Amino acid sequence: MKIKVVLYIIVLFVFIPKLFSQEKVTTFGIQLKPIIPVNFFGAGKQEQIQNNIQFINQPKFGLSFGMIIRKGLTKSLSIETGLNFLKRNYDLTINDPDSSFSGTSDFSIVNYEIPVLGLVYVQLGRNMFMNVSGGVSLDIYPTPLFVSGIYFTNAINRTYWIQPSLLANIGWEYRTEKSGYIYIGASLHRSFSNIFTEHVHYNGENDNRDEDITFDLTGNYLTIDIRYFFHEEKQKKKKKVKKEKVKRVFIDPRKK
Repeated sequence: MKIKVVLYIIVLFVFIPKLFSQEKVTTFGIQLKPIIPVNFFGAGKQEQIQNNIQFINQPKFGLSFGMIIRKGLTKSLSIETGLNFLKRNYDLTINDPDSSFSGTSDFSIVNYEIPVLGLVYVQLGRNMFMNVSGGVSLDIYPTPLFVSGIYFTNAINRTYWIQPSLLANIGWEYRTEKSGYIYIGASLHRSFSNIFTEHVHYNGENDNRDEDITFDLTGNYLTIDIRYFFHEEKQKKKKKVKKEKVKRVFIDPRKK
């Protein structure tokens, strides 16, 4: 089924004649992307039980925002890059029925992304366009994280301070004549490896426990993309000016 979908997309972009991009136009935009945790992409809830104690790591909704620069290369291809700030939120819950105890602690992971994407467009109407894009992202994780409470400690250590990831996107945009572009779409971000390792130590309310649990946190997530691109005029081609050849004549002063 997945192979059929991929082949359909390839045929769509090869044979539809209305492929279009803003050739020789560089546009600047801003974007807001709510982050949605989805179990299907390996970014959902994780649960472990040890000695009748339940440990749950639950991703919550996060947020990403930043700026975009898009460059039209040809009539069917553009390239896009930018800088994004991300904040992903989590809940750590510990249930200890033997001690009649249950507690939840929240924490957030902050990082930055530098995406590089290639885009192809299909013109759906006079001002409406659909695009499909793919590329990579360099994800930067500035610092590890440590959270502690009376009954637990939670150390979240990064795997690397910078990691590459795959990006895929589909979206639709409405282009006005003078007021820029309005865009809505969805993106999938998939890391090549785990981004953090979470080490949880539970000592209980009365220091009567000594339990250690480890969670591997993936960098996978799905976003809803809302963007606005400012209006820019098409860059004019520079005309080449032919230089006229000037013949130099040498005059002997003795012949005057």
